[in-house]
Amino acid sequence: MAQQIPPTVPSIKQWLPDEHAAAGFTLGPETRIVADRDLADQATRLAEDLTRAGKPVTVESGADRPGDIVLRKGDAESPAEGAYRISATDRLTVTADSATAVGYGTETVLQWLRQQSTLPAGTAHDWPDYAERGLMLDTGREFFPVEWVEARIRDAAYLRMNMVQLHLSDTQGFRLESVSHPEITSPEHYSAADLREILDYARSYGIEIVPEIDMPSHMTAILAQHQDLVLRPQSTSAADAAQDNAIAGGIGGKIDLTDPGAYQLISDILREFVPMFPGRYWHLGCDEYISDYSRYPQLADYATRTFGPGAQPGDVIIGFANWAADIVESFGKTPRVWNDGFDQPGVLTPKPELVVQYWSASGGGLPWLPGGRTPAQFTGAGHPILNAAFTPTYFATGGPASGLNAPPELLWAWDPGLFVNGQRLPDSDRSLLRGSMLFIWCDDPTVLSPAQIVDPLRARLPIMAQQLWSGTGGIGYPDFLDRVHTVGWP
Repeated sequence: MAQQIPPTVPSIKQWLPDEHAAAGFTLGPETRIVADRDLADQATRLAEDLTRAGKPVTVESGADRPGDIVLRKGDAESPAEGAYRISATDRLTVTADSATAVGYGTETVLQWLRQQSTLPAGTAHDWPDYAERGLMLDTGREFFPVEWVEARIRDAAYLRMNMVQLHLSDTQGFRLESVSHPEITSPEHYSAADLREILDYARSYGIEIVPEIDMPSHMTAILAQHQDLVLRPQSTSAADAAQDNAIAGGIGGKIDLTDPGAYQLISDILREFVPMFPGRYWHLGCDEYISDYSRYPQLADYATRTFGPGAQPGDVIIGFANWAADIVESFGKTPRVWNDGFDQPGVLTPKPELVVQYWSASGGGLPWLPGGRTPAQFTGAGHPILNAAFTPTYFATGGPASGLNAPPELLWAWDPGLFVNGQRLPDSDRSLLRGSMLFIWCDDPTVLSPAQIVDPLRARLPIMAQQLWSGTGGIGYPDFLDRVHTVGWP
């Protein structure tokens, strides 16, 4: 019987065996990794990972020879973004038109060779269905050590994902070391050196870091030393107070967008930190600001003074998002936002350049209920969109939301085209759907330690990777779990 190619997670798109070849590739004691000069990171990481798996190899320059693993820039024979080709002959050759896509190929090679040292002759052609395949970590609420973050970056890269979003500030902490406003930095934070280490590590594995400093809500840690900038309601009944405490850190977590000092503080923060991150994106947040504008008449007054007599209170958050997006774009970055901040009608429209992460359909209530803008309303206005459906992409480690965590089986039954409101985009807008992420939220950071979060995260991350790379069609869930166990973790 012909030897089979080992399974991978996610599964590859095509494997074409070479029935006429006498033998395929064998990893042996003389195997080297030979790579183009600008693929040094990919070669070094693959060598380290294979050596760690008990199959030591060296990285060499020059001409390749039989028995080598070869990394080359070239035509992957597919027009798809992120496509790569692996040819198994007397050499194992990974070819792609970008270093990132070569990196996807090296992860496939690593998964294969961890299982067996001999591969059948043939060619793999592989590419992802979605451009954005990621993991979000809520380190604003629960601080994650540098080593832990790097391990999760490695987990994502092993599954051919390409993004890790870091939610860097929230009620419990502001996790970056600020020079312009040292008073906002929490005791547990990433120093400038820590940040460089995380970014360098992510780059070497082809992972793009998407930083998020959530504004103008979820700002309790930032506003702790800026109490004069806190947005305060004019109605404070017991029921109102309970509502405040349930949303975005309660009173004290929202900045007063009618105060010019709020814009100065936020401008300082953005201008300090946006340039520190080399990726294409910056996430502004813009979620869960106000659910009942009647308690904040100062926002309605500000809206009409600033945007005209027909303006509505909801225009304040849209105006803020557009203003902050201009700052982000001045550094060559593309701004991202959560969708629910734009549900209130008004005279302003969000800039179409904003990438919308769509998590809730309700406009302020339970995320599955209608009430806010639909995904198609965003894409119809030109916004790229990421499906961040509360169910099943969210996993909360504690707090009330943890009771709503979807089991991994539901994530398997879902697909990235299905939004939280049960709708799909029209065919004309499908190209604007960027992909999805697994979102790890730490609403109550006292419930699970970073070490305890790893197992539920790893139970879901391979499923999300499979969904976004090639889909789950044709694979039974028990068989997939066997594949995950076989492939293991790096």
